[in-house]
Amino acid sequence: MHKSFNKYLTLAICIALIFHGSAIFFTLEKTYDAFIHLFFSEHYASDWFSPWSFKWYTGFSVMSYPPLVHQCLALLSFVAGFKFALYTLSFAIIILFVTGVYRFSLLLTKNNNYAGFAALFSVFSSAFIETLHLFGQLTTLVGIALLMHALPEIYNWIKTHKIKYLISSLLLISIMVCSHHLTPIFGMIFFVFPVLGLAIFDNCKEVLGTNEVISFKFFVSNLFKSIKQIIVFLGTSLFLTIFCILPYWINSKDNPITQVPIPHGSRDNFLEVLSSGLIFFIIPYGITLLLLPYITYRLFSKRLLFFGLSFIMLFIIGTGGTTPLPKLILGDHAFSILTLDRFTFWASIISYPLIGEFFYRLFKSDYKKYLRVKYGKVYHKFCSVLLGGFVVLISLFTINIGKFRPSQPQTLKMLPIVNFINQDMHYKWRYLTLGFGDQMAWLASQTKALSVDGNYHSARRLPELTTKAVERLENSKFKGFEGIGSLQQFLAYPEKFNLKYIFSNDKFYDPILYFSGWKKLSPLENNIIVWEKQNVKPLAIVIPKIDVPKYQKILWSILPVSILLTSVVWFLFVLKKNPSKLEKEKCSSLTFSKFILIWIVGIFTLLLYGFYNFYIKNTAYVSPENIVKAYYNAMDFKNFEKAYSYLNKGSEKEFDQFMLEISVADGLLSSYANLDEITTEKIYQSNDTTIVKVNTVWITPLETIQKETELTTVLVNNKWFILPKTFDSYIPSNQFFSKSSVNFYNQGKRKITTQQTYHEDILPQPVLYFQKAKLVERDSSYYIIGNLQNIDYFPAAISLIATLYDAENNVLANFSTKFDSKHKLNPMEQTPFKIEFEETAWLKSEKLNNSFNPKEFHPKLFNSKPVRFVLHASSTVATTDLYQEIQLNDISNYNKKINGTLFNSGNKEVTISSVLISYYKKNELLWVDHEFLKESIRPHRAKNFTFKMNDISNIKVVLASTKDCYVNGIQNNEASIDRRLYYSADKLNNDLITINKEKQVKINFNNFIGNN
Repeated sequence: MHKSFNKYLTLAICIALIFHGSAIFFTLEKTYDAFIHLFFSEHYASDWFSPWSFKWYTGFSVMSYPPLVHQCLALLSFVAGFKFALYTLSFAIIILFVTGVYRFSLLLTKNNNYAGFAALFSVFSSAFIETLHLFGQLTTLVGIALLMHALPEIYNWIKTHKIKYLISSLLLISIMVCSHHLTPIFGMIFFVFPVLGLAIFDNCKEVLGTNEVISFKFFVSNLFKSIKQIIVFLGTSLFLTIFCILPYWINSKDNPITQVPIPHGSRDNFLEVLSSGLIFFIIPYGITLLLLPYITYRLFSKRLLFFGLSFIMLFIIGTGGTTPLPKLILGDHAFSILTLDRFTFWASIISYPLIGEFFYRLFKSDYKKYLRVKYGKVYHKFCSVLLGGFVVLISLFTINIGKFRPSQPQTLKMLPIVNFINQDMHYKWRYLTLGFGDQMAWLASQTKALSVDGNYHSARRLPELTTKAVERLENSKFKGFEGIGSLQQFLAYPEKFNLKYIFSNDKFYDPILYFSGWKKLSPLENNIIVWEKQNVKPLAIVIPKIDVPKYQKILWSILPVSILLTSVVWFLFVLKKNPSKLEKEKCSSLTFSKFILIWIVGIFTLLLYGFYNFYIKNTAYVSPENIVKAYYNAMDFKNFEKAYSYLNKGSEKEFDQFMLEISVADGLLSSYANLDEITTEKIYQSNDTTIVKVNTVWITPLETIQKETELTTVLVNNKWFILPKTFDSYIPSNQFFSKSSVNFYNQGKRKITTQQTYHEDILPQPVLYFQKAKLVERDSSYYIIGNLQNIDYFPAAISLIATLYDAENNVLANFSTKFDSKHKLNPMEQTPFKIEFEETAWLKSEKLNNSFNPKEFHPKLFNSKPVRFVLHASSTVATTDLYQEIQLNDISNYNKKINGTLFNSGNKEVTISSVLISYYKKNELLWVDHEFLKESIRPHRAKNFTFKMNDISNIKVVLASTKDCYVNGIQNNEASIDRRLYYSADKLNNDLITINKEKQVKINFNNFIGNN
């Protein structure tokens, strides 16, 4: 009989509560998953019996994730709120995990002291710390903790055939199933089956007296003696796995995950992507890698053989894309949708009992005696401190890794956003967050407003999201142009999703918002910028949802909590002491310890060699290529002080001058670009000077930019530095100038009331006029082009939506303008427009695995030919983004290129200017295109541009008519008849630029001022 009290376990629990219990208040809210759990819990707290959430993805089923952990959080939130629930449950998980490690280790080692040391080690285990403090995977921890508690009960059921152990194991399995769906699936393979084999081995040992004489035939014969108990357990477990979360399995069948696999670092080749190898391999294993020979030696003893096989399988799968074996084992589909870090975590769990055993032997038992007798006390203390210090060091590094490389933005105050949503019924439209990180889930938990985005990608239903390898729109910039491409589909046609408000915490997205027609509002108190899309209809009063039968709602809402309460009662009042016998297992020989020492020395040698290679390849000053890459990386991360340190000090460029030159450089490339790729090539080399050609690819919110630059590097005191380039110091002749302007202001509501509007508050909608509108065909794709003019006294913010029809008046497609038009028009101002009917990218299954090409266009595929179109233009009064002080000069046409100069005659710096080019043939509009300038245009300065002309010979006009064009719901001619009597709106061709006898172009500008 073993003692019910274990001093090491008690010490482990106390240390865990102090260490983790204090750390979670600094780390948990910055993890990836913590706020997602709170989001689900808020749903249950608000509407316990509803299986449908409208808040994300235009609606999704909460039956897509097991409910018990979230329901527990919801119940605890009724006491003191959701944050209280989160931390309270975390404390419970910490205790549950440590005690689970103890019971699991006791089962494998049959030694209280070994199990106690394993529990102590689990407190500082880097795998546990990473899962809790970095990932915030509460459900994963609950699942594995319950599984470790269930394994001794399963073992005792097979050994003793007593029904109480069967009930105990099944109750724990049921709670585990209701908490995390993947743990029972893979836990059955990698944990339960080995425990069944362990129980059979121990039955054989009781008969034969030792493990060494157990033969395969004798093992099989004993297996059949317990086959009834095994079948009963496995059959009942399978039934409970299905029944306890039956709605989840039904939902998985009805709504299978068919989306494009999302890249995850755990599937990377760790030898190529070193950061992924650190996070998903080195850190979770930690000390396990040093003790790997001891662990595998012990696991492949005859008694623990099945756990040894599990450990090897988990270890292999956890290597991700480093080898082809994980994909062969799991299959292509499972490999693509699973995050493989969980397998590394489970492998480390299997190693805990043996690590506890090793450290007990090193600190308290035979290893200690052997090392002291053989090599002396100093050597033993050195080994003990080295290994123990390594455990503590890697645990401290893991828990503080967010300080070295933050995975989340700074904590945001949600109250100003919540207040904004609650004002003026803003919750009647959907919203989107940008740059919030996983805090977007915390915002969703605090408001009843709905979002088109979400933070649980397995539940997504919109093809605009499921057809791209982007987890969420919120962080789309980190997925390069694939992410930006996905975001564009929502920004260009927000009317489809009733999307009206965007809360931006990252100015990177400002250009794409502006050129997609969004209006910037005043920043909130927490410095979050609100962007608004005008003329978007509010959500319908009744939003469609997918309902489920009543029995599924009852099962989902009642059964998990009922099982939990039943289990609590059972374990408090029914279960007696565990009667399993304890014995000291024969471990390894002392001679084997020498090999461990050699292995540890070898691992440390490899680490030192790896650090040396890392130093050579990444230290800035050792080579011209390194200094150039370091400089670009520092500039990319806006670490200007470090970037300046890479410049040659002999150039006499002071740091203040360097910063001043940076501060006056603005534009798409300077302010809104992220470095995506860099390659270097030496084009000249001498003893102390090297000229390096640098090819870079930059990701911007509007397009990819490829740039080639030559930098000169010099060798000074055995260190390489970069010679800084000279800066264009042109200064306009007029140091000070004034500029008169016309400003507009909208008073808004004149009366404080809950009513949406009053008649006296309504501004007249500016009158627009379609001068030309055409349906054209180009390369089997269809577009609508035309000219639109504001013929009113007020500036207009316009929204333009087109619908295509076939010969039988069937609707074929709807879309809106994107970059090929202006979205704000001054009085009497004109704009060309082009509407592309783009298909949702990669909607066809044969394209699902293609990588995103930013220049790739996915034309809408029609079952019948479009023959007619309808254009709807709606307008509201605009008061901002009306800057028109850009002048076109020095136009020339050479070799199918248009060259010109843009001069800023105003008093504001134009951050990004979009050049809109309209193509004409015999004064008839045929095509519209755009080009973004890469650099800003400061006041009274000029910038040159070059635009390569498109071939418009293959454009076919299908229909040219303004008959079905409507302005604010009124037919085009009827809406504008009174204005056109006074204004010559039909004079279109007075500013055409002649290319040849038949071809002309017209150039318009759309100017974005980033510092407004």
